Amino acid sequence: SIQIVITPPAWASVWAMAGYAILLVLVMVIIFRIIILHRQKKVSDEKTRFFINTAHDIRTPLTLIKAPLEEVIENRMVKEQALPHINMALKNVNALLQLATNLINFERVDVYSSTLYVSEYELNSYMDNVCATFRKYAEMKHVRFVYESNFDYLNVWFDSDKMGSILKNILSNALKYTPEGGSVHIYACEEGNSWSIEVKDTGIGIPSCEQKKLFRNCFRGSNVINLKVTGSGIGLMLVYKLVKLHKGRIQIQSTEHEGTCVQVTFPKGNSHLHKAKFISPKTPNECSETIVPDGTSGLSMETSQVNGSLQRILIVEDNDDLRNYLIDMFKTSYNVQSCPNGKEALVIIREFNPNLVISDIMMPEMGGDELCSAIKGDLEISHIPVILLTALGDEKNMLEGLEIGADAYITKPFSVGILKATVKNILANRTLLRQVYNSIEDREQTLPVNCTNTLDWKFIASVKECIENNMGNSDFNVDILSSQHHMSRTSFFNKLKALTGYAPADYIRMIRLQHAAQLLKQGEHTVTEIADMVGFSDAKYFREVFKKYYNVSPSKFNKKSEN
Repeated sequence: SIQIVITPPAWASVWAMAGYAILLVLVMVIIFRIIILHRQKKVSDEKTRFFINTAHDIRTPLTLIKAPLEEVIENRMVKEQALPHINMALKNVNALLQLATNLINFERVDVYSSTLYVSEYELNSYMDNVCATFRKYAEMKHVRFVYESNFDYLNVWFDSDKMGSILKNILSNALKYTPEGGSVHIYACEEGNSWSIEVKDTGIGIPSCEQKKLFRNCFRGSNVINLKVTGSGIGLMLVYKLVKLHKGRIQIQSTEHEGTCVQVTFPKGNSHLHKAKFISPKTPNECSETIVPDGTSGLSMETSQVNGSLQRILIVEDNDDLRNYLIDMFKTSYNVQSCPNGKEALVIIREFNPNLVISDIMMPEMGGDELCSAIKGDLEISHIPVILLTALGDEKNMLEGLEIGADAYITKPFSVGILKATVKNILANRTLLRQVYNSIEDREQTLPVNCTNTLDWKFIASVKECIENNMGNSDFNVDILSSQHHMSRTSFFNKLKALTGYAPADYIRMIRLQHAAQLLKQGEHTVTEIADMVGFSDAKYFREVFKKYYNVSPSKFNKKSEN
């Protein structure tokens, strides 16, 4: 017998099998890791959407603060000594607006980046400016607000924007959660090679069992749930990250029902900030904002008194306070109707027949962009101009709004003057546009370049064409004209009256008279012949109507036009 041993090939050896097993394990680990990263990205995207949606919601109350303040300043509704305080409030509203804009742009720009832009500041001066923006609110709440330091002069290095965020969050929390009659004490201290800021309040405190969760995302203490103070729970997490960027440390000591002490400590000098970029210093109050608590308003929705001589405006806004403010703003100059969403607006439009619609974009049931598309896509109401109000103010969002047919796109918080001027200009331009609609001179023109509302131009061109095709037919009337456009008499009346300012019967007569005027200029026919050619069976009636329209009789019109 001969024993034959066949050696397996390299790809089937024991070592190869072990390699295959290791490779399989690695592939499984990689797949598992990808799944985990995908889930983490999903959570991160949800957080980003939370930030953006929160910032959008902030824009509406900001509008309700900014617009009345601007109106108070513009109309001098307060005494001279109160104007500095109003201006300070308006300045801080604009600062809040910038922060809201930063959150909205969170996906495209990392506002709170890891890069520090540091400068040298005198700490007492910086703190005085920061604390000044909170003193008015402290006085309103009857909270004792004190700043002290153990030095007369101290130069320190930090990023002004990020330090402003640190102090804003700490001080606003201290004031928000300190009841009336309490106190907030700020103490700046120089000790050895470090400096620190301590904020001590007599507020509600933090339960001891929850203090380990302080620097987690979206953490809010259980004892603030029943308070009428809103918050997102991201403030302390942000403070912790920004303090660490400055190579500092943060300590919090708190006792429930007694108060909280927050201390942030930083090294002196700038040697520890070797990765930072050094810039010229900013004004300290550029990075601080006054924090005021949210409140609810007892205003109810109302409609202005109906006046037939005023133009009509429909306001579509889901926020009750802003909707009522807009009603108050326009009700003295216009007839105003309102509703909370686009779905109701479409019903009201057909009954109220407004001259203009002002609509928010983000609303329940039907948003403003859908409402605008529905209006511009419906022949019966496509003539109504639409102004869109929104917190999304970047170029991409504005282009999207204008492309769906919006006549104007205004971001929140808006200027009262700009909104009023926009409404006035759009309505004035509609009046000028009627001159084109009401003339037969331009019937050969094509649609305007980049016209966003071709339905109206096509409608008017079709109406003119129908009238001219039946110019000599004395039996041609409004019923025939509306039926040829597949519209009810009422819908046709409303549409043509809104576009031209004329009722259909008057519009037919006007087009016939303009055509008669052209024939008279040619001088080839008698007045009686022209009256018959433009659909007037009675020459005497034709002369009366023509004289009323042109302030001259048909027989004298040709001589006048020659002169």
